[in-house]
Amino acid sequence: MELLDRIHRLAARGDDLTRVRAEVDRLLRRAVGYDIAAVSTVDPATLLWTSCFVSGLDPQGSAERERVLFGLEFEGGDPNGYAELAAAPSPVASLHRATGGDLSRARRYRLLLRGLDVVDEARVVLRSREGCWGSLTLYRRAPATPFTDDELALLAAASTPIADLFRLTLLRAALAAPDGLDHPPGMLLVTAAGEVEVSSADARAWLEAVDDRGRLPSALRAVAAAASSGDGLARAALPARDGRWVVLHGSPASGGEGAADRVAVIIEGARPAVLSEVIAGAYGLTPRERQITGLAAQGQSTRQMAAALGISPFTVQDHLKAVFGKTGVRSRGELVAALYSRHYAPRAAAGTAPGPYGWYLDEHVAAV
Repeated sequence: MELLDRIHRLAARGDDLTRVRAEVDRLLRRAVGYDIAAVSTVDPATLLWTSCFVSGLDPQGSAERERVLFGLEFEGGDPNGYAELAAAPSPVASLHRATGGDLSRARRYRLLLRGLDVVDEARVVLRSREGCWGSLTLYRRAPATPFTDDELALLAAASTPIADLFRLTLLRAALAAPDGLDHPPGMLLVTAAGEVEVSSADARAWLEAVDDRGRLPSALRAVAAAASSGDGLARAALPARDGRWVVLHGSPASGGEGAADRVAVIIEGARPAVLSEVIAGAYGLTPRERQITGLAAQGQSTRQMAAALGISPFTVQDHLKAVFGKTGVRSRGELVAALYSRHYAPRAAAGTAPGPYGWYLDEHVAAV
């Protein structure tokens, strides 16, 4: 499929997040077609937006549009909510289909989209193996027609490669700021013969975690070979000696003499998505309350949280009451809105760079 091949090759270029999102927008416009797009990164621990790129719409009035859309999302009940979509079997949903063609059944249409002459909205959550890393919101305006089944299927097929592309882009950015991360990723430069020519101290530490006898794992050569063929999303995971998992990401090295004969491989430790310690520390949340807060932000029900944590629904409710008290809110909707407005929106507005583990790169705190 041409679109997927272009996404893999885009990953090999090593562009920054701004250029990656602009190029993804260009590729999707060419493959599917739409008038307005919002291309966002999200924190997989909370599904809250960490940055957003908008195209096809005058920036004037953007604050009010965000207020309406995010307010409805936090209240819940409107069709195709992002948290709901993140847990659905398909990562793609059309507003035209969800409303049976009567878009006025959606509050966001009555409050906002009608004024933009929108005839359909396609929402796409970008899920990878590690979680949800972003979202696409694509709008078609009159006189265009709604998204077809084939177009929605193409968006679904592209969702995971785009998620992997976003995550890899954030990971590359983290290489330039390793001091902001606990157990940061490292980089290896691998020759065409499969030998490591250059390695960072962090990369050597991760290799040592896999094998302390100085041997290179075969997965490293496999990833390097795939990347050298142009696959910018080449990836492998292998177990470390202490029970953790180590993940390899490869792409052709860029720039420099002889770069065409070498492959850059990023090596990192797999880790779960958890609510940032910055947020937990702001309210004095206990480790369990931190888990509950993250699951609540993801839209999970009391029973789902109880099952995930191995506790009773009554205990979940007790923890939620404690979280509400510490954060000064009265409901789950208010909790999520407060998390976004107090912690994510100011950083996104300031242009703070999102990191590869959910929270922002320049103020990451070790996950516990």
